Amino acid sequence: MRSKLASVTFVALLIALIPQTGGALPSGTKVETYKANLNFPIDMAWVKGTKKIFFTEKSGAIRVMVGRKLLSTPCTTLDVNSDGESGALGIALHPHFKENHKLYVFYSNASPHENRVTSFVVDSNRCTSADNVITGLNASSGYHNGGQIEFVNGKLFVSTGEDHTPAQAQSTTNRLGKILRYNPDGTIPNDNPFGATNPVWSYGHRNPFGLTHKPGTGKIYSSENGPSCDDEMNYIRKGRNYGWGDNYQCSTAGVGSNPKGPIVRWETIIVPTDPTWYKGKLKRLNGLIMGDYGNGRLHSFVMNSTNTRVRRDKIVYDGADGIVDVSKGPGGWLYLLTNSAIKRIVKA
Repeated sequence: MRSKLASVTFVALLIALIPQTGGALPSGTKVETYKANLNFPIDMAWVKGTKKIFFTEKSGAIRVMVGRKLLSTPCTTLDVNSDGESGALGIALHPHFKENHKLYVFYSNASPHENRVTSFVVDSNRCTSADNVITGLNASSGYHNGGQIEFVNGKLFVSTGEDHTPAQAQSTTNRLGKILRYNPDGTIPNDNPFGATNPVWSYGHRNPFGLTHKPGTGKIYSSENGPSCDDEMNYIRKGRNYGWGDNYQCSTAGVGSNPKGPIVRWETIIVPTDPTWYKGKLKRLNGLIMGDYGNGRLHSFVMNSTNTRVRRDKIVYDGADGIVDVSKGPGGWLYLLTNSAIKRIVKA
């Protein structure tokens, strides 16, 4: 995100180029607090078919919840640099977690100071067998880290910010301002668009703080924090340039070679956070769902038939607290993460 992760109060009005409607939850549903008094959680991962949730805390702890019980001992506590927007950020479970028990975390390592992705083997709710899968991602500014990880069709996708240096985003020879694609062990797939030694999948990103995909497909979506304008939702395709770089102009597709505009653009910043493609008990919310940190709103996107365009941005919840993450969770309900609580939408 921006320095909102550093507890900065942000107030903004939402002005979208896609029509907005709503503001009320679907009839017969309500928002309830699932767990309060948390220490700035950032991202969560649910073990499907169980009541267990793992989540990162900005300060470095990887926490475990079973039902509403927060285990007193973290899975692990990472030695992070948590200045600015840094800290323990994204978390994801290996697609075969129930067999191999592997959990992945994107975080800002303290020494050496860099962003990295490390996998762990979870044994009795403790993170063991640390393996640094991706290292050396520059984090010198403390801002624009990106920080999300997502498994899609067996590959590990990683979002990185441009470390406060726009020109980095337009170069395909570095890993900043990118969506990266790796094998789960950190090697590079030989069918990546810029060669078998290059992890770059897409480029021209400023600070892609959100990353998700439609289950059962390779369709990937990333929310991105703009400067003083143009927060975005992008449909991510192999090899594409998403337009951020030096001399970017608001309300354009961007700079560089053949830039691709977003599928949603908010002219006034809302601080979009990590989305999910929800399919669960709340059938009227099925589809692409995203929270924002600036207004505490929950966005439900009405898509076209191929899920490559947004026809309407429906505001289905308008809360008092900024939303950092959304995810399906225990019971098949939709869970919302704020900087102090996990909430969920359930039937009333």
